[in-house]
Amino acid sequence: MLKNILLGFLNYGPLTGYDLKSLMESSTMHFWHAYHSQIYTTLRRMEEEQLVESELEDGDHPLNKRVYRITPQGRAALQSWLQASLVATSQVKEELLVRLFFSGDRDRREILAELEMQRQLHQRQLEAYLALRQAPLSMEHVPAEILERHGPFWAAALRFGIEYERLYLKWLDETIQMLLL
Repeated sequence: MLKNILLGFLNYGPLTGYDLKSLMESSTMHFWHAYHSQIYTTLRRMEEEQLVESELEDGDHPLNKRVYRITPQGRAALQSWLQASLVATSQVKEELLVRLFFSGDRDRREILAELEMQRQLHQRQLEAYLALRQAPLSMEHVPAEILERHGPFWAAALRFGIEYERLYLKWLDETIQMLLL
């Protein structure tokens, strides 16, 4: 998935690894996280696969930035991925659900404290998403025509995050109430 995310961003224009990480932190990180090391490792592999090409800015000095560009082969791979229909749901990995599933022998006060902590965390995440809705993503590396074309889809992803957090909070409230009875 990281390869497709990187190809998607590089389809907007040439970017450094740092630029890619920054863009991810302000957008896709909310639903797909990657560390710096994963990004650079994936970029090197993508270059070997000829999906991207890179060059150092301003010569060969080791501190210069490496700028990545999507190749025609990379653009074709991105389009192929985007055009392939998803025919299954994504598998959810939710540690809290696993912990709760096996919590029959735990002290209810411990469980309630954990659920209250999760409630605070999810409330903060909801507030962060709502703030993003008020201040749209800053995509300084993305041309205006691309922002206009892709913006509604970014807004749809943000709307999903907001609704997910609202649902999670509702579920937490109901579960807390069930444990209090």
